[in-house]
Amino acid sequence: MLFAAKDLSSPFAAHQIGQSTFEFLVVCRDHSIFKTLAAAIHQVNGRLVCTPHLETAQEYIRRRKLDGIVIDMTLPDAMQLIGRIRGSAPNRCSVVFACMGQEPETQFAIRAGANFVLHRPFAPARIASILSAASAMMVAEKRRCYRYPLMVPVELKVRDRQMESTMSNLSEGGMAIWCLYYHAPGTTLEFAFEIPFGGVIRGKGEVAWTNADGLMGIKFHILPDRSYSHLSGWIARRETKSSAGH
Repeated sequence: MLFAAKDLSSPFAAHQIGQSTFEFLVVCRDHSIFKTLAAAIHQVNGRLVCTPHLETAQEYIRRRKLDGIVIDMTLPDAMQLIGRIRGSAPNRCSVVFACMGQEPETQFAIRAGANFVLHRPFAPARIASILSAASAMMVAEKRRCYRYPLMVPVELKVRDRQMESTMSNLSEGGMAIWCLYYHAPGTTLEFAFEIPFGGVIRGKGEVAWTNADGLMGIKFHILPDRSYSHLSGWIARRETKSSAGH
């Protein structure tokens, strides 16, 4: 069951602002920080929910795709939360903003996986400027990581071994497949598959994650120009079809 915004908001009220462009989760306990962040997100036409509890944040992140996640780094285990975000299937591509208390901690947050660092004193206009600068990245990540369900055969080659698998979903940055053979995260491989009315796509990638059900995430590293044109064209047609359906 997905958490509703009101379930995340205690003790702070959830803010839903206008026609939302981006979805944000704010993880903090300081009401003054929350008010400042809410005002900044309002300026960039975003929607946010807030929780002061890292356990609740982890569960929400595990279940829901977000564009931006803002974390108060003074919270205990905040650094570990960034690591969990980068390891979660829905939000490994989300843009993470770290609210820092001290300058020396900045590099630790960046190494953990934060994309942007916000320093005190927090001012709505200043934070909104950073969010606006990050918007292009959020749009690109949303497109790159959006998964389209697709079930087609995928040929794999790991070292000199060839095998068959079946695709589960496809994005601009990678795919999920079902495979009978386990390959550890970090394993490099070659792949080839054909998309409906879109041509054959060949390339090289890396195993990003696996689960106990035999599902495996493949991150694309190398796509020849022709393959990339096939893939981007297919995604563009899907996006047009989806927009027309709305």
